[in-house]
Amino acid sequence: MTWAYYLIIFLLGAALGSFLNAYAWRVRNGTSVWRGRSRCRECETQIRWHDNIPIASFFVLQGKCRDCKKQIALQYPLVELWMGLAFVFVAQYHRLITDHWSLIIRDWFIVFILTLIFVYDLLHQEILDRFTLLPAGILFVFSLIFQSSNLPILQSISGMGIGALVAGGFFFLQFAVSKGRWIGGGDIRLGVLMGVILGWPNILVALMIAYVLGAVVGLVLVGTRKADMQSAVPFGTFLTAATFVAMFWGEGIVGWYRSLIM
Repeated sequence: MTWAYYLIIFLLGAALGSFLNAYAWRVRNGTSVWRGRSRCRECETQIRWHDNIPIASFFVLQGKCRDCKKQIALQYPLVELWMGLAFVFVAQYHRLITDHWSLIIRDWFIVFILTLIFVYDLLHQEILDRFTLLPAGILFVFSLIFQSSNLPILQSISGMGIGALVAGGFFFLQFAVSKGRWIGGGDIRLGVLMGVILGWPNILVALMIAYVLGAVVGLVLVGTRKADMQSAVPFGTFLTAATFVAMFWGEGIVGWYRSLIM
């Protein structure tokens, strides 16, 4: 029944991806997250339940609204597909190591938050406090509970504190020196969340990956004339992607680097 196990997890992730898309749109437009059915962005017609099935409905409708025939953003099926696959990956990763459901659920929560920040910053170049400080607080409290119950925790409490201080302080310094021209306040708070998730020294891995990735993408955009050196870049997208990589492969990268210099 392994295939059924992973199929259920994939569907759960895809469903939460659908919710994430709706949540990001409603937050941006100041509408209630919990009330009312989803509506088409263009004609505002209420979406039928059978047109709101993750991934499948996009292909059944051929990527268009059933009523106004306007194109549905590719963001919707891509986010749903990513969330489904990411949930399966997290479940498989922890089953190979410990099979502890507390870790799986914790990392599902982190994947949801990182994806939400990625999508929102990519679309609107803004990182809201509710996407960073609240999750950071929740993860910190969970780790305290797990520590007192002798269950696996995210990072040591001291490691979380050092990671949050290093990343948050690093971005705050850039913000202060540039007077907000280089990065925004949202990046500082995202740094705190990254520090809580990764701890020390994995936070250094994420920062390195984010800046290298940002530089590469920036050069490609400038080279293809889709941006110039003055163009604003949603840096939160690189930070969240780097955090995901460092979550699962950070210790291996740190160990590899240490082997090179020792």
